[in-house]
Amino acid sequence: MKVVIEKLPDIRVAAVREIGPYTISAPQAWNQLSLWIAKNNMLSQHSIFLGLRHDSSIVPKDQRRYDATVSVPEDCIISGIAEERYVSGGEFAMYTHQGKFDTLEEAWSKLYWEWLPSSGRIPADKPDIEIYLSDTTFSADKEILTRLLLPLQPI
Repeated sequence: MKVVIEKLPDIRVAAVREIGPYTISAPQAWNQLSLWIAKNNMLSQHSIFLGLRHDSSIVPKDQRRYDATVSVPEDCIISGIAEERYVSGGEFAMYTHQGKFDTLEEAWSKLYWEWLPSSGRIPADKPDIEIYLSDTTFSADKEILTRLLLPLQPI
């Protein structure tokens, strides 16, 4: 598992939140956000698509919070179903995963249980982030390229 430590800035985003198991809530949130992006003509070559996983595995699956987000410029007015949020920057352990959407849980598990214990680092109390580097249309049989960002506390 090739993991690099990167420092990232805060990012202003438009967000749609869904609650439930990530395998259900993530596609629901992305469907709603995709409609908002199309309706408001918000897609640009600079758009970054981020999924925020707020809750750890100790939170019951039906209560987990997931935000589908897209980066937006500071002058963008966010209204309707989307809400303005800021994704908090800082230090992150970054791992790029290639595989189907349903393999992301396994990749997160490896990052937390294989890489983290031997890294000498501890996670920060912030959401885990997924940055989607390929098409954000979720399909059970589609391979996607996803950057996993595990927030870290400063040393």
